[in-house]
Amino acid sequence: MCAARGPVDQPGHWWTPTKLFDMGCYFQQGRSLKLGMGITSGFRTALNTWASWVETSVNRNRTRVFFRTFESSHWMGRKRNSCKVTRRPWSKTKGRDHSRISDIIIDVVKKMTTPVTVLHVTPMGAFRSDAHVGTWSDNPSVPDCSHWCLPGVPDTWNEILLSMMLSDQITN
Repeated sequence: MCAARGPVDQPGHWWTPTKLFDMGCYFQQGRSLKLGMGITSGFRTALNTWASWVETSVNRNRTRVFFRTFESSHWMGRKRNSCKVTRRPWSKTKGRDHSRISDIIIDVVKKMTTPVTVLHVTPMGAFRSDAHVGTWSDNPSVPDCSHWCLPGVPDTWNEILLSMMLSDQITN
């Protein structure tokens, strides 16, 4: 079912050591290359740049801004390069209902003057390692914990978003 419907990419998982530093990626701020900048500092800098753009470029009378938090990770192992995919949802989150990246998103948005609705999906996705592609993709030798199979978790995010957009139209 997963391969037939296709996965949904989760860009938050690119903000990990194995996706950045092990691949030789580093951060640039202005014209300066920041070789020693950590991932959370780099993410906060990038998000502050986004927030600045929203504050100066978005017409608040015509646009409503939504930002989805970082979904729960199911990467395992010392190097966080093994995807723990299960056949059923987990009954406990095992700490995966919290994310430093999601905390940064919430913190940056709180400081903005332009209203931003945060779709905080981290706790919800923490139970759903079964919804990842894992080793069920076209190349089972490469575990995939960065994509979600459809239908499932991303559909629920879309339903929440639609509900929020419709409820806003009803109240205005």
